[in-house]
Amino acid sequence: MTELRQRTAEILEALHDAEEPVAILQRSQTTAYLIDAKRYEAEHEELRLARRSLFLREVREAEAEYATGDSTAYADMDALLDDLHA
Repeated sequence: MTELRQRTAEILEALHDAEEPVAILQRSQTTAYLIDAKRYEAEHEELRLARRSLFLREVREAEAEYATGDSTAYADMDALLDDLHA
């Protein structure tokens, strides 16, 4: 942390060229990571799109199961949860 306070501008400049996040250590333990803002935003958007794609794929699979009658109807939430945890 001391080095971060003393060399903030230099470290932030180095982030632009860094391929990996920069670890921030406090008492020899990693407490945080610094990442270039543009890289963070790009990776965050990529993750958002991947999650959306996965969600839509699961919805399509559920719709297909329902259309073929290969789905299970539950009388209440407890029955659903029991089945999920079985």
